[in-house]
Amino acid sequence: MRAADRPSRAIACALALALALPSLPARAARPYATDDARITPAGGCQVESWVQHHRPKGGGTEFWALPACNPGGNLEVTAGLNRLPSEGGQPWTGNALVQLKTLVRTLDTGIGTGFAVGATARVGGASDASAPSALSSAYAYNVTSIAFADEAFVLLTLAGIRRDRESQRTIALWGVGSETRLYRRGDQELLLAAEVYGSDRGSPSWQGGFRFWVVKEKVQVDAVVGRQVGSREIDRSWWSIGVRLIGDGLLR
Repeated sequence: MRAADRPSRAIACALALALALPSLPARAARPYATDDARITPAGGCQVESWVQHHRPKGGGTEFWALPACNPGGNLEVTAGLNRLPSEGGQPWTGNALVQLKTLVRTLDTGIGTGFAVGATARVGGASDASAPSALSSAYAYNVTSIAFADEAFVLLTLAGIRRDRESQRTIALWGVGSETRLYRRGDQELLLAAEVYGSDRGSPSWQGGFRFWVVKEKVQVDAVVGRQVGSREIDRSWWSIGVRLIGDGLLR
């Protein structure tokens, strides 16, 4: 296959995987908002899909699907979308996302670091189905992960910026998280995930929960709860469950 054909095939395979999973309820490896210094294996694809429910009082449920492929080396291409809760019988709305991610140093060296750039666009909600989606934001960030004791504990950090088109503001992004291995037996592994993340505007948020490898590096499920720090409003808390599926060698 020509190198120029690989990115288009990567996206096509990722979207095909997403469409094959309509009945499943996994941005960084789920459930993190703080990304990690890992990418999909070379020549492989993955799908992270999840539901996130915000507590009552104007909450609702979001649906996410983020397929990604690595066309053959050190570049992960993600192309996905989400669906936001509709209000008062209004048409559904959501966001489409495209992201490129590469690593400067892999985590198996003990300290992994990489960069990602991406953009989001609003979709749905318009009465005219042919109306083009509006680019809503563009972002870039650095992620650095530090592994201890054969990745029994991994510290995650993220620093980046997002340009919001509507407000014409550039927003600083940050996140600090960790994953701790609680149990491992054969291909199965249970991890405790926790993080705090936010921006230079508004209060930060926290979330924590569990990730379970049903089959290591193949099938993972997760469940988390979260809340905005300092908020007493019930609709600023949420829970989420997700599934992550990884396929090796799909593009070879």
